[in-house]
Amino acid sequence: MKRSERHHLKENALAVWLADVADVFETRSREVFIWAALAVVALVLVGGYVSYQQSADLRGTDLLADALNTASAPVVPPPPPPDPSDPTAAPPAAAFQPGSFTSEGRRAEAALEKFMLAAEAFPESPAGITARYHAATLLGTLGRRDEAEAYYAEVVALAGDNIYGRMARLGLAETSMNGGNPDAAIALFEEALNLTGAQVPLDGVLMRLGRAYLRAGRTVEAEESFARIVDEFPQSIYGPVAQTELDELQTRDADAS
Repeated sequence: MKRSERHHLKENALAVWLADVADVFETRSREVFIWAALAVVALVLVGGYVSYQQSADLRGTDLLADALNTASAPVVPPPPPPDPSDPTAAPPAAAFQPGSFTSEGRRAEAALEKFMLAAEAFPESPAGITARYHAATLLGTLGRRDEAEAYYAEVVALAGDNIYGRMARLGLAETSMNGGNPDAAIALFEEALNLTGAQVPLDGVLMRLGRAYLRAGRTVEAEESFARIVDEFPQSIYGPVAQTELDELQTRDADAS
């Protein structure tokens, strides 16, 4: 076949293809327009969602930062009143500083309100989960154990096995132990020890587990926990305390025998 003939055939094939495309567009122009419009709408929606998500993350981060700043604000107690027996005593100068609180309790209440706001506004965002964890911790500090347990449980459900989820399990265990339920605390501490790829200090978990065993009257398991700290974590900051607990338990056992 001559070169000119091959070129002619290619031109004919291209012409046929273009004609087919034109025919399809002409007969189905309405469908093509609808699909094109849907594609544009989808792109707009995806872009809008991404933009909204980024904006929400920024707002959540701002709320969390504000709460953290409040939680770390200085505490400046009010000055003592002048001595009433001394008529010449001058009233003390005001010691208030902008952004400070007169007591740790007032600071905790103010920070708690802001952590709760961030947690409820953006519950599933990283900032919201972090805020919920800090709120649970403050609730426990303020003695509101039932609320603290509820918040810790929500963090566990939302965060799963990431660092805040695991820390929330420990917080829930600590709250249960302080609330007079050492058996529930033991179950949670034991679960934390068995998690793979632990992101929490195991020596700290063992220390709390040993104390939970003591509260439950399970002295043998308590000795084992304290002994593990001494044997497996010789450089642990809990080592001296664990050794003291272990010595006291062993002395008690020797006296009992």
